[in-house]
Amino acid sequence: MDSRSEVTWNELHTGLRKIRVRRWFLWLLVLAYVPLMMVALRAQDTKQVVAVSFVVWLLLLIVAVAMMALARCPVCGYCFHMSGYLFRPVRRCFECGLHLTADKQALKEQAGSSTKASGPGEGGIK
Repeated sequence: MDSRSEVTWNELHTGLRKIRVRRWFLWLLVLAYVPLMMVALRAQDTKQVVAVSFVVWLLLLIVAVAMMALARCPVCGYCFHMSGYLFRPVRRCFECGLHLTADKQALKEQAGSSTKASGPGEGGIK
């Protein structure tokens, strides 16, 4: 896939939605660390509960980072968040420059063009 015209809106939306879900999972997992450790520290057998909680959290973190790093761009097919061997969770694809919210922006533009085409005097400035 070399150009954006080859990708339908549904494919674009599905691919970017998958990337956004993976990003949310990673960030929520990172934010869950402190509350998880606070709960673990209040347990009866503190050392064991903290160790098990940390290991489980770390394994989930490794899975989340791997899922996010290997997410493919729906336009160019390369890894969305990878630049060579570097993982950088930015909002644009490193290869084609596709923005993470390109599907939402396209939908807004389509809605904006349909309201402009509806005619003057319908809620606009005269």
